[in-house]
Amino acid sequence: MAKTMYTIEMDYQNAKKQADELDQIAKSLGMLADQQFQSCLSAVAACWKGENAAAFCKKGNIVGNNIKNSADELKETAAVIRQMAENTYEAEKKNYEIAKAGCS
Repeated sequence: MAKTMYTIEMDYQNAKKQADELDQIAKSLGMLADQQFQSCLSAVAACWKGENAAAFCKKGNIVGNNIKNSADELKETAAVIRQMAENTYEAEKKNYEIAKAGCS
């Protein structure tokens, strides 16, 4: 069953919306890692001394970096979704136009 132009457009808009949502999640994760997570680790380091405190903060920094990396990967995924949506939209639009011209 061939897609209508309306369906093609809606699929394209939905894909862009999902990419925007991923970007927002990535932004939130990045801010969480940069601000809240680091301030929490700083507070722990200020209140807790010794080897265990240092080990905890070291592992906390690793977790913070992992969160930042995840945020970066989400941004890349959003960009790929946008590019794929654009490519699919253009291909489906051409197919629709070809099918429409063939029916005339």
